[in-house]
Amino acid sequence: MHPPWEKTFDWLGTTGNRAAVELLLRALKSETLGIRRAALLALMRRPEKDAHLVVLQEIDRTDDGWRDCFKTLPSAFQEFLRDQLVHGDPNRRREVCQFLVDTDQFDFVPLLAHLLENRKVEPRDALASTLHALCRKLGTLVETSPAGNEATHIMRTAEQVRRALNIAADRYAKHEAPEILESLLLLSTGYSRLFLEIIRQPGHAARGVLLHLLTTDTSSATLKVLCDFLNQPDAPQEVLRIISRRADLPFLRHWLHTVSRPLPATVRRHLKSLRSLKLLENLEGLLPILDETEQSALVEIVVHSGVSRQEALRVVGKVLTEGLPGARRAAAEALADFHGAEANELALRAMSDPDPLVQAAILPQLRQRGVVGALPHIIRLLESPHPAVRKAARKCLREFSFSRFLQVWDLLPADIRQNTGMLVKRVDGRTSLLLRAELLSPFRLRRLRALSVAQELNLVPRVESAIIPLLKDEDHAVRAEAAAALAQSDSVWSYQALVDALEDPNAVVRAIAQRSLELRRQRQESAERSAKETEKPSPSQPTATAPSSMDAARVAPENAPSP
Repeated sequence: MHPPWEKTFDWLGTTGNRAAVELLLRALKSETLGIRRAALLALMRRPEKDAHLVVLQEIDRTDDGWRDCFKTLPSAFQEFLRDQLVHGDPNRRREVCQFLVDTDQFDFVPLLAHLLENRKVEPRDALASTLHALCRKLGTLVETSPAGNEATHIMRTAEQVRRALNIAADRYAKHEAPEILESLLLLSTGYSRLFLEIIRQPGHAARGVLLHLLTTDTSSATLKVLCDFLNQPDAPQEVLRIISRRADLPFLRHWLHTVSRPLPATVRRHLKSLRSLKLLENLEGLLPILDETEQSALVEIVVHSGVSRQEALRVVGKVLTEGLPGARRAAAEALADFHGAEANELALRAMSDPDPLVQAAILPQLRQRGVVGALPHIIRLLESPHPAVRKAARKCLREFSFSRFLQVWDLLPADIRQNTGMLVKRVDGRTSLLLRAELLSPFRLRRLRALSVAQELNLVPRVESAIIPLLKDEDHAVRAEAAAALAQSDSVWSYQALVDALEDPNAVVRAIAQRSLELRRQRQESAERSAKETEKPSPSQPTATAPSSMDAARVAPENAPSP
């Protein structure tokens, strides 16, 4: 519902009767906020200069009660402000400039930039500082405004201001106002072709100022422009030298947080041209104040830069021994590109790192470095409590695969065959699966070889569900070998299968089945005797009856077939 005085003030703002100004000035002193605000808006719509001067000089723009009234200025008041900027005296211009900053009048930036080209317009410092202050506030709004209609309006305003500043920057010789370049950098979204063109022209009036700003300015927008040059294939050497020579913390933090892995080819090419990095001069003081992401990025930058390999190794070693966990992992991975006694010593030290991921990154490097005792150490780590370390150890021993082991099975002496097979079983997690596939092979010799491997590697209990059907194989040699293999199993399923094999038409198969049953019985009795010898019941407790061999075989393995 509109307030009852709305139509009255609308009329007072447009009527040709000049007495309305006096009435509106009295309304500005009303105790009712709504009336005061309506009177202010009506005064700004009036054509009289004296009414506008009251608004300019007497209204407290910092009062929240008035601020909304200045979001969208009436056209009459905007024309008044423009006229005062162009034709007013220096004091009046200062007043208008302060008003523009207080009320966020970003639309006046193009006019301010144009006025700066006239060297006779004073005060130039007020015009330049106003333009810079407005652009700084606009840049803050661009970064902080949440998504929505207001953000869209702010982005559109920023784009319009940016276009005006681009023109003004290209005409730098006419005004020589550094604030123009500073403001353009504040509103930049990153790399700009205009900046490249200015830097490439040795005689451009803005070149020296722009390079100075890129060297010293710490605003996030300027740092983004500077770092974005690394992604451009035609980045000037002057900019790359600035990057190599900056070591201030704001720049370093921004740069390190822009590093992505893997680095783009263009960035790597530019980094390779940097023969020195000033940030490395105080590495001991810098490293403790960087977070994990920044330390990791530091490693990435240094190893791809053009600094000496000895210097790069120094940085990698420092991060590897003193960095945060994530950075130590990055340093461990980077160490793979370094060789020599110092790098080998760092690798050995890193194997004692409390972070298993650091150990996992170093582990594949040990054999490549020719470290004494590397293979036994890797084999021991197959039993590491950390999954990442176990995985890395298996990756280091990938030549000990089950498929390759099968290929050389017949060529290996018995003792080497067993030792190698046991290692393969620990390294290759697919051993049981692949062995099962071999047992199901349509080729007789492969089935026989698979049965021998299962016995040699003590894998019969794991794959017995694939062995038991072989007792019905059409080849009596396969049936005999299957019967021999099941001697290593204690399940009820294999026991029943061996009992059935006693009816096999082949005498050799029957004999081997009988022998396997006997071996099972002997093994069970031996286990029972050992159990009785180790049990020492107290006098108050009755002696438990040992289970029979059949009772001990009641539990079937998970991969056993249905009876």
